[in-house]
Amino acid sequence: MTIPSHSPFARVGSLWFILLALALLIGCDSPSSTIQEIKRNLDTFKSSPNLKTKEAVEKSFAKMEVQIQDLEAKNDIVQYDLFRRQAFTLRYDFHSTLLEIAKWNTEESERRAAAQAAITMPSPEASPSVTPAIETHKE
Repeated sequence: MTIPSHSPFARVGSLWFILLALALLIGCDSPSSTIQEIKRNLDTFKSSPNLKTKEAVEKSFAKMEVQIQDLEAKNDIVQYDLFRRQAFTLRYDFHSTLLEIAKWNTEESERRAAAQAAITMPSPEASPSVTPAIETHKE
């Protein structure tokens, strides 16, 4: 026996599918998924630090801030504190990475400047125009 397409079971199946799709859409904008997004973006930034990946991390942090403020407004103190701490830890990691990049860039600039100076500067030998001082030996 086949179930007609207009049966209550078919309607419940399609309703179930719609509810599942809605749950996935709502779940994608949860603080937990944003934390995962920040982690992915931060890993991408660490492996390939550039303006695009940096902006992606910053955008994720901005999204997280809004979600944390919403939790605070709802007076959900437990969730608020949990996600605020996670966001703080990830932000600390992000800023540490930015400092490491800045330090490396500074060191690299110094190395390049030293290499360039070695090419353009003469060696520190005695100049031929300066005559050495000759002392007479007195007995």
